[in-house]
Amino acid sequence: MFNKLSVKIAGILILVMIVIMSIFTIYFVRSRSASMEEELLSKGRMEALTGAKLMERILEDAIASGRFTAEDIFDTNYVPIPGTDPQKYHTKYDTYLDKTIQELEDEYLKDDQVVFAVLVDRNGYLPTHNTKYSQPLTGDKEKDKVGNRTKRLFNDEVGLKAAKNEQELLKQVYSRDTGERMWDISAPVFVNGKHWGGFRIGFSMEKTDKKIAALRTQIIVAMLIMLLVASCTIYLVVSVTVRPLLRLTQVARRIADGNLDETIPIESGDEIGTLAEAFNKMTNVIVKNLKGEIEKTNRLVASIKEAIIQLSSSANEMMAISAQQSAGATEQATAVQEVSTTSEEIAITAKQITDNAKSVESMAEETTRSCMAGTGDVSNAIEGMANLKSQVQSIAHSMLQLGDNSQKIGGIVEIIDEISDQTNLLALNAAIEAAGAGEAGKRFAIVAQEVRRLAERTVEATRQIKGLIEEIQKATNSTIMVTEEGTKGVDAAATLVDKVQLSFGNIIGMVEETARSAKEITLSTQQQTSACEQMAETMAEVRDVAQQVAGSARETEQSIREIMGLTERLKDLAEEEG
Repeated sequence: MFNKLSVKIAGILILVMIVIMSIFTIYFVRSRSASMEEELLSKGRMEALTGAKLMERILEDAIASGRFTAEDIFDTNYVPIPGTDPQKYHTKYDTYLDKTIQELEDEYLKDDQVVFAVLVDRNGYLPTHNTKYSQPLTGDKEKDKVGNRTKRLFNDEVGLKAAKNEQELLKQVYSRDTGERMWDISAPVFVNGKHWGGFRIGFSMEKTDKKIAALRTQIIVAMLIMLLVASCTIYLVVSVTVRPLLRLTQVARRIADGNLDETIPIESGDEIGTLAEAFNKMTNVIVKNLKGEIEKTNRLVASIKEAIIQLSSSANEMMAISAQQSAGATEQATAVQEVSTTSEEIAITAKQITDNAKSVESMAEETTRSCMAGTGDVSNAIEGMANLKSQVQSIAHSMLQLGDNSQKIGGIVEIIDEISDQTNLLALNAAIEAAGAGEAGKRFAIVAQEVRRLAERTVEATRQIKGLIEEIQKATNSTIMVTEEGTKGVDAAATLVDKVQLSFGNIIGMVEETARSAKEITLSTQQQTSACEQMAETMAEVRDVAQQVAGSARETEQSIREIMGLTERLKDLAEEEG
């Protein structure tokens, strides 16, 4: 309930009203209290001044009539009355004043706020009190302190200030010996221009405080009633005001749940109506854009599915080509191994021939692949195609180098064959010369025979090398043809992968073109004429190259398998999106 906007707004307004009404109540009570005190003070001033003038006239008339002299009126010889507690006194004019002013003083007590109204001389002596406080003595001190307060000297601080005051008016807060708290308002009394004393009026503060408290209670109750009525009114007004906003919220929730055709009725021209109109426009724009994006996504997913099917077909073709390459590379490696073994045997038996042979040195080829990340599985497929194409080109290059080396080896074998023929002819001539020399040439004839036998063995070994080289050349030519077919298949697969990349380009906007950099590894071989040992080293390097070719073919086959796995993943993703 407290989460409702109407409750929050109403609560804030009610709190503000409570603060304002509290401040107003405090101000009004204080203002009214001050006004009541001011009214009371004005009334006390008037009554005190009136009473003082009456007392002045009575005292002056007593002197003028000859009843008392001025000395009698200003008599300060207070005669104690025995047996009184607190002490009471008597003067010459007491009896006269009891008869003339007591009735006038009693008139002031008709005002329920007036506690006493008395005449006191300048020493605080009170000759005649109100009838209420001039009761006969009972002997009970506590009762007499309240019931008989006349003929006493009230020379306390407040009483003396009131008696000696010569200003127009004096207001004091007075605490009586009875415990009652009141205002003491006094006016000076002058007899024939001479200060005689003062006329004191006591106003009850308790009654005034009760009136102020009653006023405060009335104001607070009225304010609470007003607050209750205003709170109910505020809540009803706010609830009615925000009702269109609640309907707007309900429609917005239905739109969020998928009811995109919902519209908010515009019921007013205020801010809520403007908000409803803007919300309707926003909903129309969002729904229109959302439908367009869904249609685009469906078209892109269809294009991706088609590209994935083409990629899968190309990958299968590349798999078959790679299997053929792998088989050819394996056969080539076996043939090179046989040639290498034969070359090592020739190197052991014919060190002199190895001095004239030229070695062939080639360096291994490494493939470096780099591709910028950011296009997901399709980028990985493009990278695999690039690496596959680079490896196939490396295989083709290695096969060409192997063919050149086999041709060179064939030339070396031809030279060795010629040397063997010349050696055989030389041995024949040496044998003839040795036969002609008779006994002296027998030892030379043995040497010539051994040379001839060695030349025959060389011819036989050369014939075997020729046969092996012919097999290497056939295998190399076959591998080169297979490699060319693989290169064509890789190019076709790369074209299909590029189509896939273009298809994905429609989804993610624009992808960075994949930079393919392949460093062609140059195989440099140097031919050395160091007879059969260098030829054996060349055969070992050729063997290593053949092994690398076989390894590259296996890596190519593995790369194609990874591409096929990526293709399957793309198919699954496309089906999920579909």
